Amino acid sequence: MDLKITLQQKILRVIFIFLFGIVLGFLAKYLDNFPIVGEIGTHPGIWMLIATLIAVWSRSPIASALHVFVFFASMLIAYYAYSRVLFGFFPKYYFIAWGSIALISPICAYIAWYAKANGWIAAFSASLPISLLLLEGYSFFYTLSIPRGFEVFSAVGLFVILANEASQRLYIVLITGILFFVFEKLNVISLIFGGL
Repeated sequence: MDLKITLQQKILRVIFIFLFGIVLGFLAKYLDNFPIVGEIGTHPGIWMLIATLIAVWSRSPIASALHVFVFFASMLIAYYAYSRVLFGFFPKYYFIAWGSIALISPICAYIAWYAKANGWIAAFSASLPISLLLLEGYSFFYTLSIPRGFEVFSAVGLFVILANEASQRLYIVLITGILFFVFEKLNVISLIFGGL
């Protein structure tokens, strides 16, 4: 009997995440018309933040992979359906680019799930999205761009949520610093999100 309830809860959770993705996909497309908020939705930072939170709040690494994929798939379907139905416009390049990111998102989510634990592996898992958000947003400090500031704020928010002990905070800061430097030298943001 408990297995049936657990299975129902798992199915309901996936349905909820699917609907959440649909709502955010429509909302993101609608808000494209508003300068600052639309720009935040256009940059990958908000989607990295949401995906990381979904991943770490899932019950297992496999569940996190499924949840994040369902979220991205439903969000992209809603976003591009909105474009096609209301505007008669379907940007194939962007759909394929974001779809490719959605396809690799389960791997990233699986890794991110471990970020809520303690130790070096958990710190590495937490540092990946934090360093990418910082890399995406650090230009805020000389441009004062609100969307870039949102990404810095998101990185700090993830740090606060994921670092639950003083030693873990130190590990995350050290690894984030190293990853930030390496990712910047390798131009990782352009490799992952170039052209988006």
